Amino acid sequence: MSRAVASPGAWADRAIDTVLGLVGRVEQTPREEVAGAGRWLVVTVYRHPDEVRTAVDGSGPLSRMRNEIEVTVRAAPGDKGAELAARPTAPDGGSVDLRRAVRAALRETKSIIECGEVVEPSRPGSSHPGPAGQVPRAVTNRAWGEGRL
Repeated sequence: MSRAVASPGAWADRAIDTVLGLVGRVEQTPREEVAGAGRWLVVTVYRHPDEVRTAVDGSGPLSRMRNEIEVTVRAAPGDKGAELAARPTAPDGGSVDLRRAVRAALRETKSIIECGEVVEPSRPGSSHPGPAGQVPRAVTNRAWGEGRL
């Protein structure tokens, strides 16, 4: 007797579709998608703006994407460090994959500037080798470009 084993990514997509089916989907109109496409993605870094500018101009995740994105650094409100902002330079705001890559690069840059290394998300609570453990692992891996669950 043979059993078909689905990949963790397929399990994660199925789980996400199930949850969205239960809570309802929020559909965006094409106009809303275009309006959100050119928006700045911003992180607050707890360092002086000059330190952040120096770190961004050097080597790092954002400098690898330099010809695809626009980057700005300004003082954060209330002297709480610096705001590091980036957005794709493409007229249509870039693809979804590019925006995910920019978001991940911002997170990695913030982590490197503040901690000296890229801090990875913690492991899921389940280390079960079966589907019960693969689904949380796949969802956590996918969440790095979209936001933490």
